[in-house]
Amino acid sequence: MAETRRHSSRASISSASYRLCAPGVGSLVSMLLLWPSLPLQADPPTHARWETTFNDEFDGEALSLELWESQASIRGGHRLEGRWPENNVVKDGLLHQVTKKEDPPRGGKQWSTAHIWTRDFTQQYGYFEARLRYGRYLNNAFWLYRPWGRYPERPHFEIDINEGHTPREVAMTLHYYVYPEWLDQAELHSTGKRWEAATDLDEDFHVYGVEWNEELVIWYFDGEPVRVLENPKCHAPADVRLSTVIMQHHLKRDGVSLDVMDGVSMDVDWVRVYRKTADLYAPDLPPSERHELPKAVKRDRQVAPAQRRTVLFGEDFESAQVGALPPGWEVGDLGPAVAADDAEGGKPVLAPDNKVLKLEAGEYVFRMFEAPVEGRLEVELDCYVPSGQPGLLFVTLGDFEKNDPERRKTSYYTGDIGPYIHWIQGFLSYYTEEAKWTHFAQWKYGLWGQARFVLDISRGVFDYYGGEDTADSESGGLFRHAQRAAKGIGLRHRGQGAPVYVDNIVVSKLD
Repeated sequence: MAETRRHSSRASISSASYRLCAPGVGSLVSMLLLWPSLPLQADPPTHARWETTFNDEFDGEALSLELWESQASIRGGHRLEGRWPENNVVKDGLLHQVTKKEDPPRGGKQWSTAHIWTRDFTQQYGYFEARLRYGRYLNNAFWLYRPWGRYPERPHFEIDINEGHTPREVAMTLHYYVYPEWLDQAELHSTGKRWEAATDLDEDFHVYGVEWNEELVIWYFDGEPVRVLENPKCHAPADVRLSTVIMQHHLKRDGVSLDVMDGVSMDVDWVRVYRKTADLYAPDLPPSERHELPKAVKRDRQVAPAQRRTVLFGEDFESAQVGALPPGWEVGDLGPAVAADDAEGGKPVLAPDNKVLKLEAGEYVFRMFEAPVEGRLEVELDCYVPSGQPGLLFVTLGDFEKNDPERRKTSYYTGDIGPYIHWIQGFLSYYTEEAKWTHFAQWKYGLWGQARFVLDISRGVFDYYGGEDTADSESGGLFRHAQRAAKGIGLRHRGQGAPVYVDNIVVSKLD
């Protein structure tokens, strides 16, 4: 067992915290530990026998570079911070992951935080715990990770033992990746739970732990199990990590200046890891949860077949100049434009020497009809959406004022719109105010695909046709609003990642 020495200069834990001892004695132990002089036991759960496989008490004068590796780079995109080794300060038996205001900016970032992970140590299954004190307005994170790159072998996952937010929130989350059979890239699935402690977590130290085995992931707070999840796909060694992030939206929520973060730290007393050597008895645990992978909700055909089809317009984007839009198409927001259909970012090419509509994140384009359609409408298109991110959004538009800049750029979700169909992480999904998002069909992300939607404007329903040549009615859904008449279509990139592409749009009126 790991030694349980305490630094005498440190404050004792909250009297509300207690260690899980044995079945049926939790309430008695809780009553006894109302005495604040009793220290928290640091041993792993008593329902099993354990051996220590890793520990760091942070008793040296600096972070051990034999045990830990530190991030030494900025965080990308819109993120606020860089993360540097110097932000990990070991003093008086504690690791302080210190937040700093960088003057002058370092790596283009005015702020820095910290992120370390075990250099050589990884473990599959066991009990992992750390005694730490939150830093106010930080995301205080203690987690296990098996990322791409460092571990090319599947699976890949992340177990957030604690992502803590002051004053009292403990976020316990599992992220894991599913690989569609047609892709080498993964789709991320997550299941999280937020739990409120009985005391402010930046005022004292608490022990955050997770027991991970082949069947379950069990989160602990001060020795007490607080969440149990059936293990979905986490069956490989992972490393151990500690990190911090400035929670800007929490600062804004409370009206607090960002400058107060200079010097704020997450403080870590120790990190310890154990491997189970024997089970002793069945533990008394909260009910277990199961995270089911999302599935498509199928609907029977809702719209009668067409007797006659009148094409309102077709667009293959070949006549437009690269960087512009074809006649009739208008910018709703940002700068959508026609582009060459190349293999940018590994995207397959739909056809040789082809042109496509390219939508960067947030871009929105629309085209209005010459006359409103009140009956049935058919929309066909080819599209490419990268894997692992929200992508294309398709709507039919109603009344809005094009000369009003705000109405123009928000007409895809306000006012008299019809279906609100979004490509989301391996699915086609529609939105209603009552049910929110409903997956209605699977979509092969990372490949070009063809979709056909048949809409009944008067009834507010649509059918989706997929398969070879979009001949098979697969499912369908409902409109977001009761639309009086469709007056145009809108396409938007409703994500934050790589571009989406659209080609060969055909819109027809059905009789």
